[in-house]
Amino acid sequence: MSSHRYGRRSFLKKTAAASAAITFSGKMAPAASAPAPLLVSLTGKGIAADLDAALSKLLAPWGGMQAFVSKGQSVLLKPNMGFPTPPQVRATTSPQLVAAVAKQALACGAGRVTIIDNPVRRPEACLRVNGIRKAIKGLDVHILMPTSDKLYRSTLVPKGKSLKKVAIVKEALEADVHIALPIAKSHNAAGYTGTLKGMMGLILDRESFHARYDLNQAIADLNTVLIPKLSILDGLQVMTTDGPAGPGELVTCNTLVAGTDPVAVDAAGVELTPLYGRAIKPHQVKHLKFAQQMQLGTLSPPAERVQRLTF
Repeated sequence: MSSHRYGRRSFLKKTAAASAAITFSGKMAPAASAPAPLLVSLTGKGIAADLDAALSKLLAPWGGMQAFVSKGQSVLLKPNMGFPTPPQVRATTSPQLVAAVAKQALACGAGRVTIIDNPVRRPEACLRVNGIRKAIKGLDVHILMPTSDKLYRSTLVPKGKSLKKVAIVKEALEADVHIALPIAKSHNAAGYTGTLKGMMGLILDRESFHARYDLNQAIADLNTVLIPKLSILDGLQVMTTDGPAGPGELVTCNTLVAGTDPVAVDAAGVELTPLYGRAIKPHQVKHLKFAQQMQLGTLSPPAERVQRLTF
């Protein structure tokens, strides 16, 4: 084949491709935009001192909190606040992080913002000690520690393998937007607790997960009906032993992780630091492995869907 014929054929292919990119209006069609990230991590020593700014940077790859919350919507914030321990023990989510998320949701025009967690014990003591009520003082935000049966609705779990029915907080089921705000830490029964395990704070009978069901499968099952729109993981300091209540050994990681895939968020949380003195891999945490098998998310998101930022 002559070089002239090859050059002409190449030219025609390029011309055809260019023509295909022109719309009927005669304007160039926009280039395909990159897919939104599944996971964003933010690391830096200054995060804890300015969580408002850190949160804005963390959510910037999606376009900010407004990508998740619209005017008039009801917003559920689900932190871990189930233990009557002070913030420095790191058994509960950073109060300042919870407040920063609440402020941004309100700035988006949220109609109602409610913080919900069913405490493991002593609800009034939890509110008095864990610092979250103090952190949101002055904000139009409600706190609900649902200890009454009347606040729950029996809910079928159609995809559940171990768990078939469970009583879930009504307000959690009815919220327009669910934002999970777990803290990454060790857990003496599940190995690790983060977003997925934290959903047990929205059910009435926690004990049944330990006594009646396969705990790890039930956690995965529960997450088929409780699916956060956004997860923001507190990895500032991780309790690496004696979780979930502690006190345990703390490792400073200075990291926040956000994502629209809760399984990927938890996988990132597992890898922040060794737990119980071992470098545990995400697939070794049974409820995370089960969740991936049930197609609730991925333990290994594609590199192009992950962003790692510094603060």
